[in-house]
Amino acid sequence: MPFPDPASAPLLSSLIPPATLAASLDTTERTLAEWRITGRGPKYIRAGRRVFYRPEAVDEWLLSQEHTRTSEERS
Repeated sequence: MPFPDPASAPLLSSLIPPATLAASLDTTERTLAEWRITGRGPKYIRAGRRVFYRPEAVDEWLLSQEHTRTSEERS
């Protein structure tokens, strides 16, 4: 198996696997999968059969969840 391009190594090492993100969000990997299907969760990267999240995409998504009152929340 060839080694990744050294220029992409920082990106690869910063990617978040679903199990880690699910634990951080106190949810399940299944919920993350459902969010990917419905487009409700953070943007993700699919590499073959594996899924990863960029920290910047997670931060952007989290900030998009910010509300000042409950009437602003989407269902």
